[in-house]
Amino acid sequence: MKTIDFSEVQRFKIWWAWIAVTALNVLFMYAVMQQVFLGKPFGPKPAPDVVLIFIESLLLLFLLFLFSIKLKTHIDSTGIRYRFYPYQFKETYIEWHELKDAYIREYNSYFEYGGWGMRTGGIKFGKAINTSSSSDKGLQLQFNNGKLLLIGTSRPDEIKLIIDDVIASGKINRRV
Repeated sequence: MKTIDFSEVQRFKIWWAWIAVTALNVLFMYAVMQQVFLGKPFGPKPAPDVVLIFIESLLLLFLLFLFSIKLKTHIDSTGIRYRFYPYQFKETYIEWHELKDAYIREYNSYFEYGGWGMRTGGIKFGKAINTSSSSDKGLQLQFNNGKLLLIGTSRPDEIKLIIDDVIASGKINRRV
């Protein structure tokens, strides 16, 4: 078996969410500048200064939160490690022998799992972890106990080669 060392870091890439949050930040930053620093009321019924500052602070925190979201995946000869920051405080490790099957598949994050992030698709689809990468492909893992986990990837071809190699080496015993 070849040496396996695959790492991928994906970030939150829903462009319309970035535009919406950034636009709101710009609007409230402008409101704070106008009303708090220049003394010009913002709008016909201006909110108190403290309210504008509070809302802008929340929007900035939310923007930082979006920026902090990332899915780290590492695959090596012993198994798969992943961490979905900031939701998981420590890395999850899956050894190859825990798996009944592993393969790349196309998925629809909205219809199968109800969106992006750490999601559950019920009994049929299992759990999913994705960041809305530019790809609609993921690494589908089927555990020996029947549970399912899908890890989104923007590099499916590379992972497929690794999984094929792991299966060929007998580390994953495909059972029907």
